[in-house]
Amino acid sequence: MKLIDVAVRQRRLVLAVAAVLALVGAVAWEGMIRQEDPSFPYRAGFILVAYPGADPERVERLVLEPLEEELAEIEEIDYIQSTVRSGQVAIRLRLKDYVYDTDTQWDRIRVAVDRAQQAFPEGVGEPIVDDRLVDNASATIVVAGSNDLVDLAHAADRIEKKLFRLDGVSRVEVVGDPGEQVTIAYKDSAARRLGLTPASLASQLSARNQVRGGGTVLVAGKTASLRPESEFRSIEEIRSTPVALPSGRTVPLSEVADVRHGPSEPGKEFMWVNGRPAVGLAVIVERDKVHVVEWGVKLKAFVDELRPQFTPLELDIILFQPDHTEGRLRELGFSLMMGIVIVAGILFFSMGIRLGALVASVVPLVTLSALAIYAIGGGVLHQMAIAGMVIGLGMLVDNAIVMAENIQWHLDRGLPAREASVIAVRELAGPLGSATGTTLAAFVPMFIAEGNTADFTRMIPGMVMLMLTVSYFYAVLVTPALSEFMLKRTEASREGPISRLGRRLGGLAVRHSKSVLVTAGVLVVVAVLGARYVDRDFFPDTARNEMVVNLNFAEGTHISTTSNAAMLMADAMLQLEEVTDVYAWAGFSGPTFYYNLSENPRSPHIARLAVIARGVGDLPAIFDWVRHYAHAKLPDVEVVPQRLGQGPPVQAPIEIRLFGDDFDLLRLASEQVMDLVRDTRGTTDVRETLGTGTPTLVFEIGDASAARYGLDREDVADALLGRTLGIRIGDYRAGLDPVPIVLRSPEGERFDTDHLDTAYVFTPTGDSVPLAQLVNQSLLWQPSAIQHRDLQRVAIVLAELEQGYPFGNVTDELARKLAQVDLPAGISLEFGGKKESSGDANAALFSAMPVGIVLLLVFLLLEFNSFRRLAMVLVTVPLAATGVVPGLLLTDNPFGFTALLGVIALAGIVVNNAIVLIDVLDANLRAGRPLGEAIADAVARRTRPILLTTVTTVAGLAPLTFTDSTLWPPLAWSIISGLLASTVLTLLVVPAMCRYLLRSESTR
Repeated sequence: MKLIDVAVRQRRLVLAVAAVLALVGAVAWEGMIRQEDPSFPYRAGFILVAYPGADPERVERLVLEPLEEELAEIEEIDYIQSTVRSGQVAIRLRLKDYVYDTDTQWDRIRVAVDRAQQAFPEGVGEPIVDDRLVDNASATIVVAGSNDLVDLAHAADRIEKKLFRLDGVSRVEVVGDPGEQVTIAYKDSAARRLGLTPASLASQLSARNQVRGGGTVLVAGKTASLRPESEFRSIEEIRSTPVALPSGRTVPLSEVADVRHGPSEPGKEFMWVNGRPAVGLAVIVERDKVHVVEWGVKLKAFVDELRPQFTPLELDIILFQPDHTEGRLRELGFSLMMGIVIVAGILFFSMGIRLGALVASVVPLVTLSALAIYAIGGGVLHQMAIAGMVIGLGMLVDNAIVMAENIQWHLDRGLPAREASVIAVRELAGPLGSATGTTLAAFVPMFIAEGNTADFTRMIPGMVMLMLTVSYFYAVLVTPALSEFMLKRTEASREGPISRLGRRLGGLAVRHSKSVLVTAGVLVVVAVLGARYVDRDFFPDTARNEMVVNLNFAEGTHISTTSNAAMLMADAMLQLEEVTDVYAWAGFSGPTFYYNLSENPRSPHIARLAVIARGVGDLPAIFDWVRHYAHAKLPDVEVVPQRLGQGPPVQAPIEIRLFGDDFDLLRLASEQVMDLVRDTRGTTDVRETLGTGTPTLVFEIGDASAARYGLDREDVADALLGRTLGIRIGDYRAGLDPVPIVLRSPEGERFDTDHLDTAYVFTPTGDSVPLAQLVNQSLLWQPSAIQHRDLQRVAIVLAELEQGYPFGNVTDELARKLAQVDLPAGISLEFGGKKESSGDANAALFSAMPVGIVLLLVFLLLEFNSFRRLAMVLVTVPLAATGVVPGLLLTDNPFGFTALLGVIALAGIVVNNAIVLIDVLDANLRAGRPLGEAIADAVARRTRPILLTTVTTVAGLAPLTFTDSTLWPPLAWSIISGLLASTVLTLLVVPAMCRYLLRSESTR
């Protein structure tokens, strides 16, 4: 206590430090790093491997299985979900929730991929490991104004390099990259007529396109390099390249082949902006290092500067997130300012001018000082941090109120100002520390929980805990210092109406203790039973005027079909009055412009449209239009409109995984489950991932027949590949990046399958042999895609939720139905989607709960050293349920994760009411007063500060209930309604319990 005495007496130093911190906080509010949402650890990523020309089952056996076996040895991997398609495999990985040193684990994953690569067959491409899946694009720059996709891509490449001159840019991803290749389409008839085999042509072209050094020579005492021009420098040079024929003469390449330079064939990705082809650049800023709003202003100026350099092409910025960040933080900042004003007004009104001014002055001091400490510690200003400040706003005045009133009490009894402050701090430093500690203990589990959901919401409890800690130190240091200037001795006043009300409540509780306790118990039971009528959700959708429309064609659909449908739908949507902009992507899911969006790279059957509506209220009409359009124009396509959600990204709110090895049984089980899901109220857009399969033409090579012509299996396979996708014979390096040169037939992928058996295979002597003489052709129906999860084959049934149906109600009904389904032998199922995500988030939170409970018990036992008093304090926690359930029902808010956070926070808030009540009661008992009189007096003395603390907490949270965001009303209403109910019941139940539990401690 001596240290506290010294600190209290150094009031000028204390006030100077508080003023400096507040000033730093005010400056930090304007200038500190800010973004809309917190950053996530890099737990999610992709592994992409190409195996051109291979069917899904071959890719599964030769590429996927070696990869999965190596990855399965890394225990930090939470799950491995793989999709195999013709010619490629995509593996989605996620690390476990406790992993925060993600770079180390991704290094281990790369080593495992390298080991697996040693078992890959020839022709498999280099694996690509993308461990930055959770990064979101802050803006997307689009290049449009031409139908030449290669021109657009070249301009995008130039802009990409310039963008790194802009501070804060971490990386740039090309969106809708059409790819680029030089196609040499040899003419079959001319090749046969001239006796030129594709192998000979490939060999000659490769020899004429070599990157070779010529060495160096000494010239006048200096080393001079010799540079032979040994590679192609233009498309015209390729066309005019002399080709040697078996007859000894040469002809230009253009006589035997067409040479063209254009996008990759088949196309990889396509993008349209309001109906025009475009190539985009998704710009990702450095994590937690950039003031996103200011950076957005600089980006716009940067693009304005670039526009004249790229005329006649057009540059624009779409999906500009700094505007959303500014709007969200401005709204929450306004809620914070309004909360401060409302709390200050209540304090002035309820405590009088001097006491009210003293406590009200502490509110901005604590808020700004906490913000200063947060900023100095490297904190980022985002919506979770500001929401935490708003929640803590009403709670931080509790310590200051108690301290100020105690100082005033000593002043009124004749003590000098400084002595009154010192004595008040001596009396309350310990009790206030315990009370603050119990509140902090309730927030500890939320702060130390692990996982994406906990990472997303961590700074809510973090800021509340910081503000409460600062409020405690300011209560014992700053409040006494200010009181010497602001408080004066007053005449003792008569008992006010609130104190008289408290005395009557205390007397009522003593006289009718049994009835009070039974009534409270009944109310708690009714509230618990009524909880089943509260809608349950995980995280709500956003209130943005944006939505996405996902087009999922059958697996195996060619990208040309997908892109045509996406383009037509985008054009049709642009005609709607409610729509301002439509951005479309085909072959992948587009840039991740919002953290909750799932990403699907290299998916030819997938398209996504991002739709910007004139207002949030227009979204339902657009949803209806999408469903009607899909029914009329795309009946065989899964067209899924979605609002932007919140919380961890999921494929769909409803996800049911079916595991098994037999495709036929998996298909049968998925059909059973889909029928069941369709019959469940609240579900829509039901679909599955297994697909109907695709045809595979099997060519059984006759070794004996091939050997007669000097051919082997490789020669026949190369002939087929050369007819369709083509064979890469080198690179064209006239530009910045190498462009593949591909030798194939003119038809490429569009080669008529009916004529495949009449195609020719060239022998080493230059003769041509019909393919039909070398192979037996058959048709095999195979899965168009094969999916694995954790090394098992899986089929996934997905569904969306109709408006107004929370996922909890729907999944409960689904679980009951699925428990009665007789699945085929060998098939098992599990839930994914929101049910899995919410379960993981709740499990992470409850696993950390014991720490908070232990801390709560420690603080309470340190304060009271009594199990009876501990029981009386803890009984106030379930009393909060009598308010939470009716509050959520009356305000039509679901019980989700944020509401759960509010309920847990309540546990720390409501116990303080019991603590301060029992503290005065104990003082009365120690003074020898009878139990009934001691109880009534304690309730009378503490009713005013308890009600005042409750009202200020409610007032501080009130602005969150009116925010446009869908995240905060459930949290705010759960705390407000629970606190109001528990406050009233605490003033009755705790005295009633004292009547029984403390009877032996009374003097009578």
